Amino acid sequence: MIITSIIVAIVAVLAFNYLTDDSVLRLLTTSKDDIHKYDSFYDKDASDDLDHVDQEGTNLYYNLATDFYEFGWGQSFHFGWGHKAETRQMGIAKLEHFIASKLQLDESFKVLDMGCGVGGPLRSIVSFSGADVSGVTINAYQVHRAKTITSKLSPFMQSKCHYVQGDFTKIPFDDNTFDAIYTIEAMVHKMDRSEAFNEAYRVLKPGGLFLNIDWVMTDKFDPKDEKHLEIKRGIEHGDGLPSMITAAESERYLRETTKFELLEHFDLNERAKEWYGENNVPWYAPLQADFSWEGFRMSNLGRTFLDVFVGTLETFHLAPKGSLQTKRMLDDAAVYLVDGGVTEIFTVSDYFLAKKPKN
Repeated sequence: MIITSIIVAIVAVLAFNYLTDDSVLRLLTTSKDDIHKYDSFYDKDASDDLDHVDQEGTNLYYNLATDFYEFGWGQSFHFGWGHKAETRQMGIAKLEHFIASKLQLDESFKVLDMGCGVGGPLRSIVSFSGADVSGVTINAYQVHRAKTITSKLSPFMQSKCHYVQGDFTKIPFDDNTFDAIYTIEAMVHKMDRSEAFNEAYRVLKPGGLFLNIDWVMTDKFDPKDEKHLEIKRGIEHGDGLPSMITAAESERYLRETTKFELLEHFDLNERAKEWYGENNVPWYAPLQADFSWEGFRMSNLGRTFLDVFVGTLETFHLAPKGSLQTKRMLDDAAVYLVDGGVTEIFTVSDYFLAKKPKN
């Protein structure tokens, strides 16, 4: 009887926590009608190339997923790298500060974030470096969320953080506008990187630095292995992606279609293994945990609870139709991301730093 009472109390606390969370309230009132069209993009054999328009797939995905991301992960829609003594949020912030340091940012810099999401990394980089940063995202809802969040910050932050809706293959800024450009886990939304890389080159000032952290298949990926193909397609479907490419293919797009000078290129998480040794925490660890107080919402138990919670609300018409299907699509993403990380056929942290020549 005591155990039952404790379980009921825990469930009640969790339900109250969810229902009073602003991101959950948005999740329960935002239409999920796009899920059926979105799923149809991936209704083909895992060995077949995807043929939907990359931008349309990305926009549909973030219409569906943005509130779930904010609720389960936070305002920075990317992974970090971790040490056993650090929290997940510390690992995420460390990556953002690494970017600011590599780009040598200070208050004099005008910077572009290509694929800014709801602006979590952008705001972190502004608060760390003092730089003036503009973010571009293809999704109008994400621009709305970014502006809403920033409106509650200090006048300094409001003056330094800017957001525009746009396609990063057609960046809505003039030539030679920015001192530095970065993109975090966003370039993966285009299979052919050439247009986006050339746009970065166009709007970057001569002598400026371009930093990219990307999702790619590693050299351990075997396109003839059915399990590898299943994992790859699971990640693509669960994360709104076109057919993913390898690190070597990404570098080839940069070298062969732009005049950028490549300064560095390596996998950040492989570097973290060297730095931290046995204290290293794999990037996929938060998704792999059965239970975590710090990361309950993205743990296996947390995702199971949210499944029941959303399913119940949808059954009683308190959540939009398609909410549970959307949530389960994102659960599949977590499963396949872990599989990709454990098998080392996939990485979220292919990093390169390039420079636009001064002449």
